Amino acid sequence: MFGPDRCGSTQKVHFIFRHRNPLTGETEEKHLKSPPSPKLSKTTALYTLIVRPDQTYEIKINDEAVKKGSLLEDFTPSVNPSKEIDDDSDVKPENWVENPKISDPSASRPSDWDEDAPATIEDPDAELPSDWLTDEPATVPDPEAEVSSPLLLELLLDANAMD
Repeated sequence: MFGPDRCGSTQKVHFIFRHRNPLTGETEEKHLKSPPSPKLSKTTALYTLIVRPDQTYEIKINDEAVKKGSLLEDFTPSVNPSKEIDDDSDVKPENWVENPKISDPSASRPSDWDEDAPATIEDPDAELPSDWLTDEPATVPDPEAEVSSPLLLELLLDANAMD
């Protein structure tokens, strides 16, 4: 299956193929991991999928390449089995600790540790570069940017009103 899909907040160009496992004979669908976004405009767009004999693919929108990759690496579940497999008979020891960090009871702070010291210390010799623009705004508007969602537009307007 190949083509653009716009469903709710999801917008992507699907690329799904069925693969038959030569060992088990099972057939499963392979989905492109990170599909490109479709071109949304009031005019028609041409979506092209090129699958090459060297196990690579290319997706073009209006004859412009938007995604290239390998059929063996860019799909989930993977076409080739992983090099490592789970051992079903493997079990955790009874004394296994799930905590990601374990405190060390013998640990202590250095003798010159100052609890009231600031977390960071400013460098008194630090200087701004000579061409630094201190009066410029933190963000620059993009005249070509378009808001695709009315909700996003409302959030942006609310955020600008707060500034």
